[in-house]
Amino acid sequence: MYKYLNESLMNRFLKIPSDMLKGNQRSIVAAAIAGILISTYALYVEMAAEVRPGYKALCDISEHASCSRVLTSKYSKGFGLISDDSLLVVPNCVYGVIFYCLMIFLSTFDNLTLVRVQFFIALSSVATCFYLAYLLIFVLKDFCIVCVSTYVFNAAIVYFLNKKIQILKVKAK
Repeated sequence: MYKYLNESLMNRFLKIPSDMLKGNQRSIVAAAIAGILISTYALYVEMAAEVRPGYKALCDISEHASCSRVLTSKYSKGFGLISDDSLLVVPNCVYGVIFYCLMIFLSTFDNLTLVRVQFFIALSSVATCFYLAYLLIFVLKDFCIVCVSTYVFNAAIVYFLNKKIQILKVKAK
């Protein structure tokens, strides 16, 4: 009987990481899909503001909280770092959509090494968020609800990837 109880408990314990892993992967995908939606809206605002001067987006809350002003600044393309004649000068939100799609694709793998690479990519996106937040606060002196939302989704992805690494380590034992 004692042996049966141990096997039963062990089977439950081994099943928990699998269930946790599925839920965690869903969380990563959900955060990435939300990021894609927000980034797509940012691209829409940026393009509409370029085509129609004076365009007022839904995210333009006040004089100091205007996403259309932020998304049409010189820092909104190529992170403000790439020269204007480069092919890489595209709206930052396009890089965001690519990043979120990559996160969704990589989240389908349960290889610990690959998840660590994904975690490093996500961490680099958070570093980029710090740079963009610095520009937002100290250079542009504005607030962009769309931008800050992407920062939150990037941080959530890092959190869930860290959790996924811990789950995979337990599962590997």
